[in-house]
Amino acid sequence: MNLFAYGTLMFPEIWHRVTGLTQHGLPATLGHHAACRIRGQPYPALVEEDGAVTAGILYTDVPRGAMARLDDFEGTFYDRVPVEVTLTDGTRQPAWVYRAAAGTAPDILPERWEAASFGRKELGRFLHEDPGFTEPGRG
Repeated sequence: MNLFAYGTLMFPEIWHRVTGLTQHGLPATLGHHAACRIRGQPYPALVEEDGAVTAGILYTDVPRGAMARLDDFEGTFYDRVPVEVTLTDGTRQPAWVYRAAAGTAPDILPERWEAASFGRKELGRFLHEDPGFTEPGRG
């Protein structure tokens, strides 16, 4: 299975911690969607939005076990839905993405989530606090 990551899962440290995988993804974009900030949270919500384009990473051939861990990590706030993403060479690929289950939830803000800002300000704390997930093999 292919997975398009647009938020915290773009960071190799988080990807490995959640999935146990060390693979690198391919730069890709998803049209008609926006990664928005969530009030009080360091991670984003993906919502449908005409004309918007969200940059992210396409992970290919993600094993079922890793997808199950991702489903647990994302929880009920997100639905895993099929989309089509565009690679930098213009090739289009089918993928799954985690989109906010309630795209108009009041805690989803109109401001865009920024990966660079998360990396500078939140990544270390996010990893340290281990928010509801553990490394594969950790008890």
